[in-house]
Amino acid sequence: MRRGLRSPVAVLCSILTPSALSHETRAAEGPEVDPVLLQLVEAHNRERAEHDLPPLKIQSQLMEAARLQARDMAEHEKMSHQGSDGSTPSRRIERKGYPSLRTGENVAYGQPTVEEVMRDWMNSPHHRRNILGDFSEIGVGRALAEGDDGAPYWCVDFGRPMPKLDPAKATTELVERLNRARGAAGLPPLRVDAKLQSVAQELARDMAENDSMRTRGGELGTFERVEDEGYRYREVYRSIASGYPTPQEVARSILNREDDKPPAALGDSSDIGAGYATAEDGTPYWCLLFAIPQRD
Repeated sequence: MRRGLRSPVAVLCSILTPSALSHETRAAEGPEVDPVLLQLVEAHNRERAEHDLPPLKIQSQLMEAARLQARDMAEHEKMSHQGSDGSTPSRRIERKGYPSLRTGENVAYGQPTVEEVMRDWMNSPHHRRNILGDFSEIGVGRALAEGDDGAPYWCVDFGRPMPKLDPAKATTELVERLNRARGAAGLPPLRVDAKLQSVAQELARDMAENDSMRTRGGELGTFERVEDEGYRYREVYRSIASGYPTPQEVARSILNREDDKPPAALGDSSDIGAGYATAEDGTPYWCLLFAIPQRD
């Protein structure tokens, strides 16, 4: 049995050193109506348009994560990617239930206007990389410190969510990719068996509902489900995985596992069933059943 792990989420974080502080603005409206925040999003998208990149869409969970970090920095008068509770950007975004494939964060302190903070970020390689990065969604926050200066603290969270796949299309593509690898190895293609497919999909839903790699009855329970479905087998091999967003990445993982040589996908099995489901937070779960049927 192969157990897949959640794939790590790439997080690009950069801190901007403070610039000279102006004493202009002393108060800010709530982030949901603050026109400065809309200007900040527009400024990001102008920079991306100049580099032929698609615009970033405002995303509510990212907005909330950025708002809280900006407020946290202002309350403690400390610019940092680390929250006062020790949280990281990815952890804060995860808390808001954002199903991320990739996230990033830029923070800054002291720039009184959108134009100035954007200029400083674009002149910093790490921040520029986030602004022009492989993201599709954005959340922005700004908070003012208490006191006479009312120093502004800025936070921008970037994200690319987990893709939402059609289960039938996703599993079909996965099997096709495995069969292309078998063809390259001089092996016959695996045949999708409806009974194995039904069990594999049931197991994937089971994992997704519990947001866990565990399935009812474990590996032995899998064999019982296959038997209950009426599939007669000589051998059944189960491969489960979590966190891989696309069929391509699942196939690559299965074919390149160092602790499974040769991979089950390139073994003696002739039948296959594949299942895919997502947890409430968007985490994908995959199940593959490779089998050698019992011949009469």
